[in-house]
Amino acid sequence: MIKDDLDWKILEVLQQNSRTPYAVIGREIGLSASAVAERIQRLEDSGVIEGYATTINLKKAGLPLSAYISIQVQKTNHATFVSYIKEFPEVIQCSRVTGKDCLIMKCALKDSSHLANVIDRLAVYGDPTTLVVLSEVIRNGMICKEIIELAAALEAGDMPD
Repeated sequence: MIKDDLDWKILEVLQQNSRTPYAVIGREIGLSASAVAERIQRLEDSGVIEGYATTINLKKAGLPLSAYISIQVQKTNHATFVSYIKEFPEVIQCSRVTGKDCLIMKCALKDSSHLANVIDRLAVYGDPTTLVVLSEVIRNGMICKEIIELAAALEAGDMPD
């Protein structure tokens, strides 16, 4: 559970660099390193912080092509398809969505022939729609207090500028 602005500040620092030492975070927000450690432990224990990850530059890792692939799968095949795509190492993210298509996947790929191969393998279950990523405008966007405040304002009928 996020208790106050200090928790939000800690979360912002960790989202920028999860390896930031507690002492540095403490100096930045006006707390001791031990107080920062206690707050981070509470955020971890409550499930606000789910873990820490390494961000990989896909291009430098030899996967310069990214694509989103959406697909509509018959209800009777949905569970089978979800199990099937878990075997695709190219699928680095998959979400169930609303609309004509029920799933959207983000894929990391070597080139267009690799993309064609993935599409062919997916087509067994439906008609995939592909969107090739030209560039990332926002990558790993920050989750911040302002999102919560904006949602509350919208709920109260206050339309922000």
